[in-house]
Amino acid sequence: MVFLSRKAVAAAAVAALLVAACSAGIAAAFMPAESTGLAVVIDAGHGGWDGGVSAGGVKESELNLELAETLADEMERRGIAVVMTRDDDVALGETKRSDMEARAAIIASARAECVVSVHLNSFPSQPSRRGVQVFYDDTGRGGALAAALQARLNARINAAYCGRSDLQPQPGDFFITKCSALPSVIVECGFLSNAEDRRLLSRKSYRKELCGAIADALEELLI
Repeated sequence: MVFLSRKAVAAAAVAALLVAACSAGIAAAFMPAESTGLAVVIDAGHGGWDGGVSAGGVKESELNLELAETLADEMERRGIAVVMTRDDDVALGETKRSDMEARAAIIASARAECVVSVHLNSFPSQPSRRGVQVFYDDTGRGGALAAALQARLNARINAAYCGRSDLQPQPGDFFITKCSALPSVIVECGFLSNAEDRRLLSRKSYRKELCGAIADALEELLI
C-alpha cells in the first residue's frame, strides 16, 4: 500500500497550509527552520469540557496536549511542518459532534501527509494492562502507517518499559481516522489505569523518548 504520495511538496504549498490554519483561529501551525516541504497533522485528543479519561489525579486531555506538543517539537526538529488541531486545553465545539467536525475541517484544510491523533487508554477492570498501541481505520486505510509506528514503538518503548514487543495495531471505527482521505492513526500512549504507565507519562524525559520514537518512524516513512 502506497500512502505517502507527496515526498517533495513545494514549500509554497506548506506556507499556504500555515496561513489557512492560523486564519481559522482554531489550529496552531508551525514551520520548521529547515523545511522538507512535508507536513503532518497532530491531533491532541479531547480538551476543555471533554477531559477524556482520568486516574490518579491525571486528566487525559491535559496529558494528550503535552504529548502532542512534544511530538510537534520532535517533528519540527526533523524539518517536518506541523498543524495542531489545538494548542490549549480547550474543546473545539460545544458538543462532541461539533468538536469532531471542527477537527475534521482542520484536517481537510491541511496539505499534510498523514494524521496522528494522540490519546491515552484506560482499563480499570484490568489495571495490569499497559503499553503503547496504535489504532487505524477498519477499512484498512492507514494500516501501513499504523504497522510502521507500532513496530517502532514495540522495539523502542514497549520492549524496554513493559517487557513485551508483541502489541499489534488494531483496526476500528474511529471518526478521526475516517474523516479524510489522509492515512490517519490514533496512538494510545499508555494506560492511565496502570500506575506504572502513569508514573512514566508524568516524566518529561519519557514523553520525549516516546514522541521521539513516533517522530523517527514518521520521518523514515515520509522522507
